[in-house]
Amino acid sequence: MKIRHLLLAIALVGAQSARAQFGSFGDIPIEITADGETRFMGGVAIAENNVVIHYGTISIYADYAQYNPDTRDVLVVGNVRIYRDGHLFVGERALYNLESKLLRTGEFRSASFPYFFEGESVSSLQGNAFQVNDATVTTSDSSKPDYRMKAGTVRIYPGSHVILTNVKLYLGRTPVFWFPFVYQSLARNEGFNFTPGYDSNWGAYVLTQYGFPISKDLHGLFHLDLRSKRGVGFGLDVLGDYGRDKKSWLHLRTYYANDSSTGTNPTANRQEEVSPDRYRISFQDRTFFTEDIYASVDFNKLSDRRFLRDFYPSEYKNNPQPDSVVSVTKRSENYALSGILRAHPNSFFDTTQRLPEVVLDIKRQPIFGSGIFYEGETGVVNLRRDFARVDDVVTAPMDHYQAVRLDTFHQFVMPKTINGWLSVVPRIGVRGTYYTAGARSAFDDVMESFIEQGLNLNQDARTLHQRSTNSPVFRPVFNAGVESSFKFSREWEQVQSRAWGLDGLRHVVQPYTNFSYVYSGKNPDELLQFDRLNPSTQLPPIDFPQFTTIDTISSWTIWRLGVRNRLQTRRDDRTISWLDMDSYFDINIDKPDFPGASANMGTLSNFYNRLRWVPLPWLSFGLDTQLPLTAEGFTQVNTSMNFLVSPDLRLTLSHRYLDSNPYFSNSNNIRVGGYYRVNDNWGVSFREQYEFQDNVLEVQEYAIHRDLSSWVASLGFQVRDNFNPSSTKRNELDYSLILTFTLKDLPSISLPVAFDPSSMAGSGDSE
Repeated sequence: MKIRHLLLAIALVGAQSARAQFGSFGDIPIEITADGETRFMGGVAIAENNVVIHYGTISIYADYAQYNPDTRDVLVVGNVRIYRDGHLFVGERALYNLESKLLRTGEFRSASFPYFFEGESVSSLQGNAFQVNDATVTTSDSSKPDYRMKAGTVRIYPGSHVILTNVKLYLGRTPVFWFPFVYQSLARNEGFNFTPGYDSNWGAYVLTQYGFPISKDLHGLFHLDLRSKRGVGFGLDVLGDYGRDKKSWLHLRTYYANDSSTGTNPTANRQEEVSPDRYRISFQDRTFFTEDIYASVDFNKLSDRRFLRDFYPSEYKNNPQPDSVVSVTKRSENYALSGILRAHPNSFFDTTQRLPEVVLDIKRQPIFGSGIFYEGETGVVNLRRDFARVDDVVTAPMDHYQAVRLDTFHQFVMPKTINGWLSVVPRIGVRGTYYTAGARSAFDDVMESFIEQGLNLNQDARTLHQRSTNSPVFRPVFNAGVESSFKFSREWEQVQSRAWGLDGLRHVVQPYTNFSYVYSGKNPDELLQFDRLNPSTQLPPIDFPQFTTIDTISSWTIWRLGVRNRLQTRRDDRTISWLDMDSYFDINIDKPDFPGASANMGTLSNFYNRLRWVPLPWLSFGLDTQLPLTAEGFTQVNTSMNFLVSPDLRLTLSHRYLDSNPYFSNSNNIRVGGYYRVNDNWGVSFREQYEFQDNVLEVQEYAIHRDLSSWVASLGFQVRDNFNPSSTKRNELDYSLILTFTLKDLPSISLPVAFDPSSMAGSGDSE
């Protein structure tokens, strides 16, 4: 029969002595239930047949159990399952101490995400950790795992790390590697990895990485890379989170390569000579001193301007000219006060230094419940613009120019809703900017002598010289404007379509307008240009403080008109956007006189239209267009589509068309890609990019994928055609061959052998 609370009998026999001996241990009840015979012999409780033991968060299941209240030992035999702190141990026999949590068992199986393991015996360590002897470890949840590691001992610290000793790596039944010691973090990419491959710029290569703990909060990554064409490279990274709640973090990256082929040029562009001693030192850090005061550091020192392109190509595409900035920020609900120092450690890049800058940003906030809101920004900065030097020769018409700039901006806005439907937000603001006299450089003296001799100078050189030697300048700015919008909608409940994922349809229309008037007391051409407006195909902001390029502020009167359309439907008990479209254009009543850009602006801007359509989970479509409304305009059409044709076939298509833009070359570029699942084990993928403007197939990527249960192995081949139509008018082909192994269950965690280049320093992607 089933008997609950077997220890009630123990309590009746020796309650006083047990309570005295074990103290508060008895405050947590021990419950034993069983379907079979239960008895109490020699001070030991015995239960048989479907035994269940509960003690706090510990649950034990077995066919047979003995409990000794003096030692707190539980002996369980037959179909043993022990649940403890979220972990399951499965075996045939175990001895577990409820007080010390020490577990001793014979052959068993268990899991600690992402690992499954079994062993001859297991014993508890301090805390929740435990040690497995003669263990087999894998991430494959299969009776016949495709890979596994056999280790003499495995110490597992749940949520932290795993330590293996005397390790053999098996692929199937074949041993392929032996490691005396393996440390693998469960939270970080630590352990040994290597990536083999071939690249036409590197030759045959092997990139190796070993991760190891430095302290409780820090871990390191050591890189040793061999490239047949470029030689040996090595580096050390240090990463970690620290401080209260681990909010602070740091990342130090160092790398050195003795480049045996510095003249390699994959770009079809002319390039300068560099030293074979090539390196980087990169340090990023954010330290929280309090909840609202923190410091940020971003320092990047490179040996030459081509280092990232040659050794970190993926990083180079995203950030070819890394910055170096140190800042300290104090934040509150109403303001942010920042001190900024921007240095110039790489003389081969153009840089605007800030030596230093202090800025007070006051967030938009109400004024005494009046309905009027105030926002502002005030800063003082010592600015210096340095131009790139190559072989100690400046590449611009000046050596440098500099000035101290004091800028203060104040704006008042008054949001209103009229008649419950019309939103109106008028604004008015003032700004004052003071520049000290520009400091002279050695190059100024040379240019001044040229001017005195009546020699013809490049107009840019003459203008920059005049700006840098004039007297102090004060520029007042006044801005005013109003934003307005309203919404109306209509619903069609009868619109039902399973094929297009429609359960009712609501159309929301939001016309909007933004009128912006700005008066500037100085034309930007009269000012030293530090914060500049970079060339872009997009319209610049016409509101303040969103318009951040202070030195390019010009007088303008612009009226922006637009309308947003949104189609919504119900899906999975919630409202989703089925289609979004935003259409707008600017009327330049008084065109802004941005340096170098005013001649390309008409009375009417392009007509902009942005559309996003996601009718179904397996289909998405995007369309961004700019169509000219005047002769000064240009045409841009960007299209993208993702389409799951069938459960086995996925296709992607994108197209970029650009014509008559004053800053960028014409382009007619199409990119296609796809993945086809041949069967349960095999798949193929491809990606191609073709430029119709030059009739060049720029990128070809082809890969074969093999599903290995726990892993996906991929063999990929890539060809890049780096054609330069404007300069050398020649093609440079770049070939790559790479083998990758990706752990499906947890791609970010690497086991002792992993061929994923995304985690390797030399591959171009940083940690």
